[in-house]
Amino acid sequence: MMRERELTYFKNKLVKIKQEMTKVIETNQPLSFEDYGELSSLDNHFADTASQLEDREVQSSINESAKHILNEVDEALERIQNGTYGICVETGKDIPVDRLKILPYAKRILEAQKRFDEAADSSTQIELSFSTPEDDKRGDQRLQTVDELQYEHGNSSFRIK
Repeated sequence: MMRERELTYFKNKLVKIKQEMTKVIETNQPLSFEDYGELSSLDNHFADTASQLEDREVQSSINESAKHILNEVDEALERIQNGTYGICVETGKDIPVDRLKILPYAKRILEAQKRFDEAADSSTQIELSFSTPEDDKRGDQRLQTVDELQYEHGNSSFRIK
């Protein structure tokens, strides 16, 4: 069980992180063509458009990360209110204070977090392939996959000898 002084320390730390993430979200709004001094994208060189798209992707990624952290911080502040802060949501064991000092919104002990991350990683891995599945029922032999076309005709990275 955490003492009141420790809870106050972590609450202050979480509030500070919340303020920082809110500021990141507010100041990192997606750019429009007007932000680049353009009225439209029609007259842009493709390299300029690619740079703008990359900037927007980076901003989007930063916003998503900040929103995720903000959500985690809000949950941690709720756990402080409920009296469950510092207790692993999976195992019920106390989360080490050293872990909370590094990651104040941690909700699992390290071992439980590793299991959680491994389960999430294994569930999202999907084998992507352009090959025609062996059980394909279309029946049209004229359809060819990218792999078959590359083998038959070659391309810049795959040449028939």
